[in-house]
Formats: sequence, structure tokens, C-alpha cells
Amino acid sequence: MTSSLRSFKPWDLCIYHSAKTQEALFQGDLRQALLHIEQATKLRIETGFTLITGWCQIQNAYVMHELGRHREAEDHLTQAFNFSRDIRGKNNEYAAHLAQAHFAFGQGEEQSGLMSLRKAFVLGKEGGYFSTWGPPHPSDTTRLCIKALEAGIEVEYVQEFIRRFRIVPDRAALHLENWPWPLKIYTLGQFRVERDGNPIQFSRKVQQKPLSMLKTLIALGGREVQEGKIADALWPEADGDDAHHSFVTNLHRLRQLIGHDKAIQLREGKLTLEDRHCWVDVWAFERLLRQAENEEKKGSAENVIQFIQKGLEVYRGPFLAGEIEQSWMISLREHSRGQFLRGVTWLGHYWEKTEQWEKAIGCYQRGLEVDNLGEEFYQGLMNCYQHLGQKAKALSVYNRCKRILSSTLEIEPSPETEAIYKSLLMES
Repeated sequence: MTSSLRSFKPWDLCIYHSAKTQEALFQGDLRQALLHIEQATKLRIETGFTLITGWCQIQNAYVMHELGRHREAEDHLTQAFNFSRDIRGKNNEYAAHLAQAHFAFGQGEEQSGLMSLRKAFVLGKEGGYFSTWGPPHPSDTTRLCIKALEAGIEVEYVQEFIRRFRIVPDRAALHLENWPWPLKIYTLGQFRVERDGNPIQFSRKVQQKPLSMLKTLIALGGREVQEGKIADALWPEADGDDAHHSFVTNLHRLRQLIGHDKAIQLREGKLTLEDRHCWVDVWAFERLLRQAENEEKKGSAENVIQFIQKGLEVYRGPFLAGEIEQSWMISLREHSRGQFLRGVTWLGHYWEKTEQWEKAIGCYQRGLEVDNLGEEFYQGLMNCYQHLGQKAKALSVYNRCKRILSSTLEIEPSPETEAIYKSLLMES
């Protein structure tokens, strides 16, 4: 290779060393990355090869950043921005903003990172830039796409970027409904399946058993579910051979229905719905609520609020609502419902503590849409209306609570509810 390099023209060598820099960064070989970018920079200066100037400066910034030499990385980025302005090179500016966003996120500077990311993707959309002039490692590019979609930054452009480069999401993206998933499965409220953003139409007669297999798979966790568990749920009366035949037949039909080979995998008698190729709303919801719980342990109220609010947006009703109740669906239905109610309660209490009464009211009303027997929600509404001086509304909430508890459970409101009611009556 060394002998063949001697025949290269200097500008070809410059491009070669730039490419080797990218390769070394991808492999995590910082020593080689530094050697190659130094050679590329030297050749660029000697030859006056301006075509690659901006990119060399950005690559220098990436190398310095990976080496922990952040001041030098910023200096190289400043040079890249100045060069871009001098030549009006929007594509270089686009790449520099991507690098700046990557550095900011790596240093925990969330708002600065989002600002740079927005600038990059606005330029990308305007210029129609679909290039890999981003961070050297694909996982870092994936993270930038996740950040953009979470923040609602140029969503359609980012989705097209993901499709063109066939970026496969990591686990950090599993909650993102706006990732361009090949398959989306909605189970909270009305059941439906979307392929490439379009609803799949199912006939009522022939396709119900394969769809029941899909629903059962999700209800049982969706990952490495034993064939026998699914067979027991769907064909409890069948013997071993008949159950296996039904399983194989309906799995084949299900794969044909959804039209995506990688979505459902059978390995050693265990069935898995691949979450890197398929988004499931109940999984996204549960992940968001788990993240909220983790943030609560850290004492980060702002992040807790963010995750709970996103989770409540995903929760559109009970798991497989409206379908005939089967034993295999009860556990997930009750678990997700419980998570929803806990999330509403936490958020409502937070808005009350911070005296944001209207937000608390909206939260408790959302809770009652799912559980109209949740007495704590009635209590919260009564408190909020009382603080807002809206006594009539507070009393109306009490009367509704009393009526529903009596007609449904044949019980009276709790002492806590009655105490709030009495305090309302004592007001002038």
C-alpha cells in the first residue's frame, strides 16, 4: 500500500488521510486518527486544496474532542465556521453544527446541543443535505436523530435521513412514536397496526387468529415467549401436535399479514417481537414511566414531569380495550393502567404543590377518564377549584363523586373527601 501511495497526487493523498481519519475514529484508534488528520492537514496547507478545508477542520475537532482536548476542538470548529462563511459553504456549516451538537450533548449541555442540532437540520432540510458528515460512529448519529425527534426538530427531514441511511434504532429510541418504524402496533385503546406509516386493513374472518397470536405475544412480554405459552392461551383444548400445527400455521399467516420478515423471530421454540424493527405503544408507555421513576430517585422533578407527560400522551386507553377479556391480557392491562394512574397522581400532586391549579385540574380530569372511581382525583379537583375560588365547580365534583361511588360500589365518599366537602360548605 505504501508504494502505491507514492503514485498519488498530493490532493489525492489528502483525501486518503481524511478518509483514514474517519476510519480510525470509527474504530476508536485515536493515535491513528491523530496521525492521519495531521497528514491530511499538512497536505491541505501545502497544496492549497481548499475543497476539503472545512471538513479537515471539522475532523480535527472530532479528534481533539475524543482526546479530551476540548478547547482545541472548539478552536477547530470556530475555524470551520469562519471558513464556511467565507466561501458561503452551507454544507460545511451544516457539518460543523452537527459536530457542535455532538460535543454539547457529550458534555451534558442539553439546550446548547439542541440549538446547534436545530441549526444543522434546518440547513440540512433547506439544502437537501443527506450525507454522513456527522459524528464518526453510527451510534452517535443515531443519538442526534433521537434528540431531534424528541424535540420535534425538522421531523420529516430527520425521518427521511433515517430511512436513507437505514439507521436502526437503539434502545434509547424505543419510546419514540415519530421514529420512522417499519411497523407500529397500537394496543392502548383501539388495536391497529401500521406498516411504513399506513394502517393495515384486516378482514374480520380469516385473520383474527394470527392477530390474536400477535396480541398474545405482546401481552406475554414479546421477548422469547415459549411456543407452549402462546399455544395454551390460544388453543387450550388442543393436544401437543395439533397445538404445534396451529402455532406454525398462524405464525406464517401473521408474518404474511404484517409483511416484515425481521419483525417476528422464532428461535429454539421461543417467539420474539423485535423492538428494533417494531414500535409497540404499551412498551413505549411502560418505558417512559420507568424512566420517570428513575428520575424521581435522582430528585430530578423536571425530567420526571417530561417523561410522565410523554407517557400520558401515549396512553390512549386500557390495553386491548373493547375486546373480550382473556386471561392472558389481564396482567398487562392492569399493570399499564396502574402505571397510568400513578403517573397522573404524581403529576397532579406536583402541580398542586407548585400552585399550578389549571394544570392539576387537567391532569385529574385525564385520570378520571380512565378511572372514574379514583376518589383521589375527585379530591384533587375539589382542592384545585377551591383554591381558584370556584366553589360551585368544587361542589359539582363532590356530587359527581358521591353519585358514581353510590351507583357503582354502593359506598359513601371517604372521610378525606367529606372533609374537603365540609370545608367548602363553611366558606361564605
